Amino acid sequence: MREEEEVQKYICTNGRSPELDDSLRNLFDECLTASGQQNHRQSVIRKIYPFVIAAAAMIALLIAVPVSYRNGLSTGEERIAAIEWVEVSVPFGEKQTVTLSDGTVLHINSGSRLTYPATFSGASRTVFMDGEAYLDVAKDPEHPFIIKSKGIDIKVLGTSFNFKNFARERTAELLLMDGSVEASVSGQNDTRVIRLKPGDQMKYNRESDKLDVIRFNPAGYKAFYEDNSLYFFDMEMADIAADLSRRFNCEIVVLDEELATRRYFSIFTNDETLDQILAVMSSDGKMLVKRSGKTIYLQSK
Repeated sequence: MREEEEVQKYICTNGRSPELDDSLRNLFDECLTASGQQNHRQSVIRKIYPFVIAAAAMIALLIAVPVSYRNGLSTGEERIAAIEWVEVSVPFGEKQTVTLSDGTVLHINSGSRLTYPATFSGASRTVFMDGEAYLDVAKDPEHPFIIKSKGIDIKVLGTSFNFKNFARERTAELLLMDGSVEASVSGQNDTRVIRLKPGDQMKYNRESDKLDVIRFNPAGYKAFYEDNSLYFFDMEMADIAADLSRRFNCEIVVLDEELATRRYFSIFTNDETLDQILAVMSSDGKMLVKRSGKTIYLQSK
């Protein structure tokens, strides 16, 4: 695990300041992007003793840390050394369910990575995610549940929602089933904080820096782990192709930008095959599907 991520974990465990947040967010985002999608890594549990000195050294070199904070490093090192961090990487074509120590359940989609402490301690319950998961967060008003992902922090007390944010993709989204969620979105020029209510879908496009909230019907929604459901709510074909590539463990290439940015509304809830899905999405005659070996090419007609 990269040292940048260990610094983030250190701060989450021992408290944060605005100055540290600004500097460390960039480090963590770079770490997620560099890591990419790893298809064949197995779950591992590791104690992070070897990273303590590296984390402290990086903080001293990269950030002007207040004297009072530096003086507390030795105590913090002892605390972080006692934490077991668990990392789960889900291969393409697979899904995995994880139950955290507080009772929170995460259904993790293919191609996703989750890092979390084996046991929560401190003022918050913080996890790190690159990818997609459907979460049933255990209620604990005294200890907010926080997801740290590329450019987005999600804060909840107890709720159900689907969150998707792959570091290498242009769009992130959150669909809220019940409860409430606070999302902090760090864009190109500012940080926006929004509060969502049940039936809200947040969509953020990193390329355009556009943040939208639209409505959907939670009662009619089936998560991806239920019958392999797929919901494409006003999604660009580039993101849909990435979703299908992970789901069916294949390579799907969109050949032209016009098609890549074309938006679709499609719902698949009957465990459809890839061929069935592509047949439906190309039924309007505006998309051509070609196969070459194990690669599928999509282009405008």
